[in-house]
Amino acid sequence: MPSFLSPEFIISAAGPWALVISAIIVFAETGLLVGFFLPGDSLVFLLGMVSAATALPDSPLAHTSLVLICIVIGIAAFIGDQTGYELGRKGRDSRLLRSWTQGKNAERLERAHSFFVKYGYKAIILARFVPILRTFTPFAVGLTHYDHRKFISANLIGTLIWGIALPTLGHQLGRVSLIANNIDAVCIIIVLISVMPLVIKGVRSALASRGATRA
Repeated sequence: MPSFLSPEFIISAAGPWALVISAIIVFAETGLLVGFFLPGDSLVFLLGMVSAATALPDSPLAHTSLVLICIVIGIAAFIGDQTGYELGRKGRDSRLLRSWTQGKNAERLERAHSFFVKYGYKAIILARFVPILRTFTPFAVGLTHYDHRKFISANLIGTLIWGIALPTLGHQLGRVSLIANNIDAVCIIIVLISVMPLVIKGVRSALASRGATRA
């Protein structure tokens, strides 16, 4: 990860605007379709650590209310997902994507719609915790014209859990000196944990295809 994308650099460089910049990054990660490379999980976790004044104690965010951080991050995440959904919903009817959504792609979208009808609620909530997936899932759900009210409900639950759990976890674990003194290592571990579901899914798919080939 480039140094300017490290959570520690972002919070330090932003100074008193660190919470605002972090909220913009959280929004962009799911609302603009280009934020898959942004450090959402580790950044939000570090915000919790900073609020406890155990990491980056000279930051203006030191001793900032954890409740305020959870509210701001939760709102940014919720609006980001809603924006991604609207881009997908309106994009399907746009001239740019209209030709793409016909033929075989129309069949794929129909299968995707069936998937989200069956598993969508859980999938939308769980996607919030997996990098890359949380960037593209709202857009994909919008493309299928999945029920808007159900999406709002699932989005609200996912962003509430994510927006409260990660900063709170950072706030509590940041009190452990070993963690507070090894910010970079902690951020890397968080990224590895968050992408683990994708790795496991990839390994399972590879093993399944090998088994089918041998059969």
